[in-house]
Amino acid sequence: MTMELAGKTAVITGASRGLGAGLARDFARRGMRLGLCATSAPVLPDGPDVVAAELDVRDAGAVEGFCRAVAERLGPIDLWINNAGVLEPIGPLVDAPVAEWSRHIEINVLGVAWGSAAFCRHRRAVGPGGTLVNVSSGAGRRGYFGWSAYCAGKAAVDRMSECLALEEKAAGTRILAVAPGIVETRMQEQIRASSADDFPEVERFRRIKEDDRFSSPEWVAARLLELVFDPERASGEVLVGLPLEHAV
Repeated sequence: MTMELAGKTAVITGASRGLGAGLARDFARRGMRLGLCATSAPVLPDGPDVVAAELDVRDAGAVEGFCRAVAERLGPIDLWINNAGVLEPIGPLVDAPVAEWSRHIEINVLGVAWGSAAFCRHRRAVGPGGTLVNVSSGAGRRGYFGWSAYCAGKAAVDRMSECLALEEKAAGTRILAVAPGIVETRMQEQIRASSADDFPEVERFRRIKEDDRFSSPEWVAARLLELVFDPERASGEVLVGLPLEHAV
């Protein structure tokens, strides 16, 4: 599929490292204009085609303000990717630190909700179009020992995305929840550093590292853009693994 991407505007949360940083670099090479945010400095600096900001996605007001700032400088936003997220705490729920478990849900669920709401309000104001991508995981479809927060959060993101697709149908905004598969990031390092007592499947992830069975951020970016700008894709889809590789 041929895509004309130069000049299109995309927002990526969690764009300081990992998948978010990889997507930002790839999109910039394609000539896209970018709104990038993270709790630390985004991978690309503020400039003529980049709005870069440090913010906490748990702060709904800050996310809304960032959305306005991007639109004021770069014009209507074509794509919003809610990528910011955390993995910890890892371990049985009965041993989980209350504050850490709560923080996880605030980032991985509420952060996605506030970004989704800001983008959908923006698209309602500027007119039909635009695509929201909520980064999901195969962990939203099944339970893993030690991943109660992560599995619960990703399942919530999938169901939230399906609800949004129904709510925003009249506005013409497409909603997708996409599991990008296994990409070598700090999150993968955290998984491999887990103890078998906290996460019994840790050896499987260590073998993935040994066999170098990762998808690159560039590969994920290309597949993601194919999904986003494919007119045949239906709103409300929750895509796990396919057409992406190496679903968790």
